[in-house]
Amino acid sequence: MRRLLSVAALAAMGLSAPAGAQEVTLKAAVFVPPTSVYGAIFKRWADEVNRRGKGTLQINSVGPEAVPTFEQWNAVKSGVVDMHAGPPAYYLGQVVETESMVLSDYSVPEMRKNGTLKLFDEYHRQKLNAVQLTAYGDGVGFNLYTIRPINTANKEKPLEGFTLRATPNFIPFFIALGARTVTTPPGEIYTALERRTVDGYGWPIWGIGDFQWTKFTKYRYDPSFFSVIVNILVNQDRFNKLGKKQRDFLHEMSLWMEAEFPKWRAEINAKEADIQKKAGVEVVDMGPAWRKKAHDVYWEALAKRAPEGIAKLRPLLTKH
Repeated sequence: MRRLLSVAALAAMGLSAPAGAQEVTLKAAVFVPPTSVYGAIFKRWADEVNRRGKGTLQINSVGPEAVPTFEQWNAVKSGVVDMHAGPPAYYLGQVVETESMVLSDYSVPEMRKNGTLKLFDEYHRQKLNAVQLTAYGDGVGFNLYTIRPINTANKEKPLEGFTLRATPNFIPFFIALGARTVTTPPGEIYTALERRTVDGYGWPIWGIGDFQWTKFTKYRYDPSFFSVIVNILVNQDRFNKLGKKQRDFLHEMSLWMEAEFPKWRAEINAKEADIQKKAGVEVVDMGPAWRKKAHDVYWEALAKRAPEGIAKLRPLLTKH
């Protein structure tokens, strides 16, 4: 007569239980500390995963203090960590195509529905040995902030004479408008503003109060030109070793994040806008041509690096 063996019995016999029968803990490296607004979003998600996933799957998160920010993508690729949450700009040299998410006219749930998220997952699997579960940050815009007014009368080069802190994804836009750019870690921006070695910086609407940059920031230029994207990735080898129950659970929790994030975003957007208003940051409306210029310049830059992929993705990410 056939009998079912318990996990304990299997262990006693020196046999392995199926992966799905055991609780698995995944180590995640997050690009910012959990105390920052972007880290807090991942923590909020991971806490819910841990609450619902008892007996199935748990996530143990670390930040840049354990794995330096710009090394985290390689850590998930090589399997040093199991998961990574971070912007695609930080591994632009590895997976150019996924950086186009910051130009998307669609939300993450919409990208899942139209199949674009599946394409991004495929690019991650092929080039970064990672599975993309989901992303957050969509609808949180990047803006330019300055300590002195730009020359709005100069329609072609309004940033001429400005030195701006930038990351690789918006360097082409700033240069096209006449600026000189420098790249520094976020932790050095306060000192750069204080010493006036930069005249401004590109940053999302979230977080400038946290870093106390509002002390020097006088102007914000609307509309925002790109969207924030923070991808949640799992090392592909590790993902494949998970049981079906655990993989299904991660998918379920990815959908939960996509449903909940818009509520969190609305709450935080209002709070951050109020922080900037109370700090005296003046909003300058640059009109729709501002965003269009940023998108045209960056689409062109990405297309030069990954022509086939960008040609496929641009129609899927652009509303006509």
